[in-house]
Amino acid sequence: MTKKTVFIDVATAGASGDMFLAALIDLIGEDDVLLPVAASLLIHDPSFRINITSHTHYGISGRRIQTTYNPEIRLTPITIREVLHSVAEEVELTDAGKKIAERALKELLEAESRVHEKPIDELQLHETGSLDTILDIVGTAYLLERIGFLGEAEFLATPVAVGSGTIETEHGLLEVPVPAVAELLVANNVPYHNGDAKTEVLTPTGAAILIAITDRFVDVDYDFVAQNQGFGFGTRDLGKTPNMLSIVIGETVLPESEVRAPVKEEPKKKETKPPKETPTKKMEKPKVLDGWNEDDVVVIETNVDDVDGETLGTLFDTLLEEGLAYDVTIIPALGKKNRPCFVIKVIAAKAGLKSIADVMIRNLGTIGIRYTTWQRLKAIRETIVCSFEVDGEEYMVRVKVSRSVDGSILNIKPEADDVLRVSKETGIPVRELRPRIAMQAHAVTE
Repeated sequence: MTKKTVFIDVATAGASGDMFLAALIDLIGEDDVLLPVAASLLIHDPSFRINITSHTHYGISGRRIQTTYNPEIRLTPITIREVLHSVAEEVELTDAGKKIAERALKELLEAESRVHEKPIDELQLHETGSLDTILDIVGTAYLLERIGFLGEAEFLATPVAVGSGTIETEHGLLEVPVPAVAELLVANNVPYHNGDAKTEVLTPTGAAILIAITDRFVDVDYDFVAQNQGFGFGTRDLGKTPNMLSIVIGETVLPESEVRAPVKEEPKKKETKPPKETPTKKMEKPKVLDGWNEDDVVVIETNVDDVDGETLGTLFDTLLEEGLAYDVTIIPALGKKNRPCFVIKVIAAKAGLKSIADVMIRNLGTIGIRYTTWQRLKAIRETIVCSFEVDGEEYMVRVKVSRSVDGSILNIKPEADDVLRVSKETGIPVRELRPRIAMQAHAVTE
């Protein structure tokens, strides 16, 4: 019997929050898949932006993510928990996703507390107190949900590289691994080694995320059948050593004899190599065609003529609320023997095909589904924050702006949740607020 498996290779260059995000974006294959999480942070910092780029190192291609934000915004332990909770709610993380995000933050704060010998609520957070930390943690949980493996797959990871030497931080010059990382590793019995990099390659946030999602640690050459993979590159140049984390999804039978023993006090450096049967990552085609964004999606369909309305409604909610699908359409039709039926059509990322097929077959009782791969051209989109005044009170509203290839505005759409919030606070109907906010946004974006 095989088991769905997610294999995380952190043996070469450790892990950071942005490397996790980049690898998952590369696995899904859509550069804008993280935008809902980034957009939810704009209320807290209107300057917050993410930039996804392709990167290649010695023939291996993947993604790299860079963020820009206001460095003066620092969260306290209380506010960082509040912001994480609000962002998780806004992007509609499932209970499994929330559990991962909350555990990662809990591990991070508890490690800082032990290092500084202070209660968590009295900590003064430095690098870990930025909104970037929220993006890394909630974003990882959100993207894992989009892949559809949370709660179904076993997550395995290699012994993690930590680096060596020293690194300059806001606390001054620290030895690698820095105290918070060392505390996280020891407290959670994580196997590690130095690796080839002569600098820090395992960040506190990267370590906390790794701990939160990993079920067990295995040898670097752990054998399983790989089906798809993504590569995430960090921003630091490590020379010939690829600053890279890879996430591979596949299936495996888990022999008990291959479970790795707990970490020793002085673990030895291991030679790193990729997992067996992992297909070579090919150079990707450009993601922009004549100024339009381009990506691939799968369109999944099935016909049913013996399903009630409650079942259809439940399927609709399951696919959308759990983040498996981009869109679900249910079309009334006439089928064989002139029977009334429904055509269920789902648009989703290619990585979610098997998970969606499983949900549809189990919920509808259909004996099969059909699917095809489509290419999409999309207008360039961004989310901005618009300052909107009512009776002297200032309200911050996020607005989605789409543009044509020449940069002209195609559409301006205020975020529905923000408009509803302002409507409740001001008493102004939503139908009046929408055009007023849109006009304000148009004035600041032209």
